[in-house]
Amino acid sequence: MIDVSQRADFMKSIRSRHGLEEILDGLDRLKNMRVCVVGETIIDEYAYCNAMGKSGKEPMLVTRFVSCDQQGGGVLAIANNLAEFSDHVELVSSLGEVDSRRDFVDSCLKPGIKATFVSQRNAPTIVKRRYIDSYSLAKMFGVYQMSEEELQGEDENEFVAVLKSAISRCDLVVVADYGHGLITQKARDLLITMSPFLSVNTQLNAANTGYHTLSKYPHADFVCVHEGELRLDAREVHGDLRPLMVSKARKMGLEAMMVTLGNRGTILFKQKAGFFSCPSLANKVLERVGAGDAVLCLSSLAAAARLPPDVINLLGNLAGAQAVAVIGNRASIKKSQMLESIRLIMGRMPVDKAIRGRALGQNGG
Repeated sequence: MIDVSQRADFMKSIRSRHGLEEILDGLDRLKNMRVCVVGETIIDEYAYCNAMGKSGKEPMLVTRFVSCDQQGGGVLAIANNLAEFSDHVELVSSLGEVDSRRDFVDSCLKPGIKATFVSQRNAPTIVKRRYIDSYSLAKMFGVYQMSEEELQGEDENEFVAVLKSAISRCDLVVVADYGHGLITQKARDLLITMSPFLSVNTQLNAANTGYHTLSKYPHADFVCVHEGELRLDAREVHGDLRPLMVSKARKMGLEAMMVTLGNRGTILFKQKAGFFSCPSLANKVLERVGAGDAVLCLSSLAAAARLPPDVINLLGNLAGAQAVAVIGNRASIKKSQMLESIRLIMGRMPVDKAIRGRALGQNGG
């Protein structure tokens, strides 16, 4: 449900602090940033089914297959989102030696993205298949195809060598660490010591619950994580989130940290500047898969470009609003749509109309 008062307060605050041209100029500056994206390649499959009923002889639900949709997820989606705003995007990842799906992966990436994939021996490319009720779009269950082993031996050495070369050409390194074994200790050490500006997300998911946390990275420049991911790292289920953010930012030497709060928007902490909140700007929510990655993309670019904290919040939330309006990563974030949203927010249109405007959180994809 849209919190009209919070949105109105946020929009008034943005309008009072910044002009439209200032924000558009800041967004335009992002296109010259050279970005290296690092993390696992994931293929998302959505198998749509119709429920038929209980099996006649077994205690299980039987469904009828309708269709299947394949999408480029993980760092493929992140690279595509970044390529909408930056003219220089490199991708460093891996594919499985077994069932690599290289042709599909290549077809997913936007032209102009420089991609390098290391082959992981005796492993498949990661596929996350979700079975969906075709009427309600509710997820019934998921089946993941992936290796349980870390990258090692010659594969790890090749990955580190490719990573070192890519980092040397970039202004910003965005790490989406899904905890599936690609980013080893050796790779993390390289990322921390060599990256000119390091942005990190350590995702909590079904395959890594309990042992994959932000503490694996003793230093970064910017972090974007979900509230649950920060609380898991701090071992603090309840209580005020802000002290956890301050403590983690100081311990890691961060310039800034953003925490996503689902339908409550985001909160950003910047050293020496304090806290900045932004309500959710989504009007339409179909699915949340890919939303955090979209926020990571734009907030990382904006943070590395040293845009004002409330502008970082704005751009990240507008990216997330676009992402939740489609199923998975069916469509990447559109710069044209973001520009429309910014003009709507920053223009002379009354705040109440801007809140309900078509551009906020809508996506025709």
